[in-house]
Amino acid sequence: MRPPRKLIPLATVAAVGAAGALAAGCGGVNAATAASPATTTGATTTTTPTATYPTLLAAMTGVNHHPVLGISPITVKLDAPPATNTPRPTITPHVAGTWTTSGDAEIFTPASTLVPCTTYRLTVPAATFSTGQTPLTHAHHATLKVVCPDGLALQEALARLAYLPFKMVTRYGMINVGGKMTRALAARHAFIPPHGRLVPTVHAVPHFVQGDGNDPTTVGALEVFQENHGIDPTGVATAQTWRVLLADETVDRRDPHDYTWVSVTEGDPETLEVHVGHKVALSTPANTGIPAAPTALGTFPIYARYVSTTMSGTNPDGTPYDDPGVPWVNYFNGGDAVHGFPRASYGFAQSLGCVELPISTAQSVYGMLQIGDIVQVE
Repeated sequence: MRPPRKLIPLATVAAVGAAGALAAGCGGVNAATAASPATTTGATTTTTPTATYPTLLAAMTGVNHHPVLGISPITVKLDAPPATNTPRPTITPHVAGTWTTSGDAEIFTPASTLVPCTTYRLTVPAATFSTGQTPLTHAHHATLKVVCPDGLALQEALARLAYLPFKMVTRYGMINVGGKMTRALAARHAFIPPHGRLVPTVHAVPHFVQGDGNDPTTVGALEVFQENHGIDPTGVATAQTWRVLLADETVDRRDPHDYTWVSVTEGDPETLEVHVGHKVALSTPANTGIPAAPTALGTFPIYARYVSTTMSGTNPDGTPYDDPGVPWVNYFNGGDAVHGFPRASYGFAQSLGCVELPISTAQSVYGMLQIGDIVQVE
């Protein structure tokens, strides 16, 4: 009599894979073929299972719901070596890669990566069977949630593509300046970012916190990238954003414009400067907010722009105001914007929080900026 086998409940098994196994690909023999009776045609023989007990699934990447790295292999392990004509597991959406068999496991290796921040479905068909056993009693599924790269990885990718004015200096003193790379290497940098310091490539840069993906300068750079690629400029690194970032790194498609940002100084006189690359491209007297309605200090990405708009609100004394036709408007913090406004003079606090410029100067500034460019008030 055959000794009883120990059954391993699927819900108790852990994912297999050193880096948090991933997902991808499809292939193998048609399930109908795998389950068909043994036949012989000429010299071709198809093997069918003859045992009376079913194949068991021992482990499966994603069954424990842990996020997976896009560059790691994906593993499906049975209780015995897979039969040569068993159908392969599948991954949807489709991922380029290769399935191989190793011992009791079927292993998928992505050609480059699964897309970051994307959810995939791994399916082990019901027709799957191990050597000498009957097929699984039913199909098995797992949800593969691919990790979103962290803030440092995002900053490094944006710097390599010149959307941030920094370069990577490694612990060995080597400088990572970008350049064309394979999608697999770009993905590896995304999931396992190189160690080092991001150092400025221009003389003056806005405030920047390395490793913080929510740093305003990083958010602004990402919005510029998204705007340049027709993606909604939310400043959030979505799956679509990462797909395009990786694609741009493979061809070294960099920001076509020099890094641009605005500094506003609440000194005597108050000034606004537009920085383009290594140069101060424009400098002008400006008006910031009066003490009763000050302009907030800090670093802010421009989030909305209008050639002309109506501004309305409440004066410090409680009376309402309504100013139609305010020109060349760049909103950067709530209701605060850089814009044109007629005054007898400029260079000291006169506004209700906005940064006011002479109208002709405001038009020039407007033409130099875009969504995501930084306004830093200090």
